[in-house]
Amino acid sequence: MKHVNIKQFLFAALLTTGLYACKKDNTDPIPTDPVSGKYENGFFIIAEGAIGQNAGTINFYRYGEDTVSVRAYEKENPGKILSNTSKTSTLQFASVINGSIYLMSEMNGPLVKVNAKTLKEEARYVQEASNWRSLIQVDGNRGLVSTNDGVYQVDLSTLAIQNKLTTAGALNTGDMWKKGNHIFLLQSNGTKIVSAGNYSFLKSFSNINRGFAQTPNGKVWASTGTRLIAIDDNLDTAGVQLKVSIGSFGLDAPTRITASTKENAVFYHSGKAIYKYIDGNASSLAEPFINIDENPFMVYGAIRYDKNKDYIVVNGIQGYGAASTANFLLIYNASNGTLVKKIKYGGDGITTDFTKIYFPNVTVFH
Repeated sequence: MKHVNIKQFLFAALLTTGLYACKKDNTDPIPTDPVSGKYENGFFIIAEGAIGQNAGTINFYRYGEDTVSVRAYEKENPGKILSNTSKTSTLQFASVINGSIYLMSEMNGPLVKVNAKTLKEEARYVQEASNWRSLIQVDGNRGLVSTNDGVYQVDLSTLAIQNKLTTAGALNTGDMWKKGNHIFLLQSNGTKIVSAGNYSFLKSFSNINRGFAQTPNGKVWASTGTRLIAIDDNLDTAGVQLKVSIGSFGLDAPTRITASTKENAVFYHSGKAIYKYIDGNASSLAEPFINIDENPFMVYGAIRYDKNKDYIVVNGIQGYGAASTANFLLIYNASNGTLVKKIKYGGDGITTDFTKIYFPNVTVFH
């Protein structure tokens, strides 16, 4: 065996280390945090999951890419799920508030808060029986969460549930919207408006059962199904007849109405047709703004406007229920209706595999 001179070995090791250090100092770029920005340059696809088989999740789309990063929540929170243990709850609503995503599940699922940049879980609230709907910020850490039996105050920091609003009643409540001192509540008997200051009752509309969105001119938009309704700061209304009605999956699903932040325009979908109403121009409803030509295809959940890019984002599935075989993400230019991106992901488009069919329900944005 050849023996190594220990002094020579140490000297060579030190020399090599020194040369490497010099080289590193001179040529290597400044180290960066590989996690930074991971979930910033894109948007979140909230998927409801398959009842009893798979929990709902957050998928992520990075602008410009040709794929969707699936089950991003589980990747960042190993061992946790956005469901009850039996996976019989479905993830239906989400809100982005002050850098956090608030996730609401129906049918005894949890209320969960995650960081919008890292998707790391920040808080969770679980109760034995629950049916969460939507969540809004009133001011600071003061929020409201709607449920199947009314509206409750919630601490946005801890998710602690507080007093129930007596002015909202014990009614099934879905979407909510806040504008100035007005909070709009979509309930089983119509729309109710309460004060953001003390939650006192202000006004109600028994025939308005779909909502809400807001255009740059300050109008809050809702619908009776056959008419699109604008509500102004005085809580007065003006409507326009729709050629094709706005459908609904009920109060336990997000509204199908969304609005531009660039122009005074409201969008909704009916089947595979997307309509765009430009405020004051009834003729803009004469024909669909976008016709989705993918077949078979079903818009799943609700379309949404992306203010960061002036996009209309459409989530869909190929087939329905047990016939579902793939997920779709379609992105359109909200100004001219042209297709920007079409992504088919998850399943193979032939077989039903509920580990890969996510039922993407709604999109939320930074």
